[in-house]
Amino acid sequence: MHCLDCSGLGAQVAAVGVCAQCGAAVCPVHSETSEQFLTCTKPVSRPVAIEPPVRRLLCATCAAAHRAHAACRPQTAHTARTS
Repeated sequence: MHCLDCSGLGAQVAAVGVCAQCGAAVCPVHSETSEQFLTCTKPVSRPVAIEPPVRRLLCATCAAAHRAHAACRPQTAHTARTS
C-alpha cells in the first residue's frame, strides 16, 4: 500500500499506517501520532480519563482539522484524569 498524499505528488512511498479518522494510507512524512484518552463515566455522570492513553495515527489533513477543532472549544476541563 502506498501513501495517498505521496501518490498525489507523483511518488510511490510505502505507507506505515492508516489514518484513524479518514482511512487514508500514510507514510511517516504525512502522518502524526497523538494520544487519545478513553473515558468511563463515574457517579454523577462525571467522565474520567483512563490511563494510559491509546496511540492514534492521523494523516496530516485530519490532524490539522483536529487541531482547528480543539482551538475553537473552550479550554475548561470536563474530564478528570486518574493516575
